[in-house]
Amino acid sequence: GAAADEAAEALTDAGITAKIKSKMALDEFVKARRIDVDTSNWVVTLSGVVHSEAERDRAVRLARETAGVRSVIDRLRVESP
Repeated sequence: GAAADEAAEALTDAGITAKIKSKMALDEFVKARRIDVDTSNWVVTLSGVVHSEAERDRAVRLARETAGVRSVIDRLRVESP
């Protein structure tokens, strides 16, 4: 039932994008509003601006740990606040 529907949604590109965006929005360390998440064929591209290498690493790790993600392309730029 619901679990199967949730699993199926997580494996769609839109589902993966939504899941990553919500993880970032809930994360205290990642400033999600400045990170663009795009998913195509289970490959996630992160672009936008972060304030530190640590924030970049955290954003990439959150994306990689999301179910259904095959790989992550990191196009994030580090800019001091």
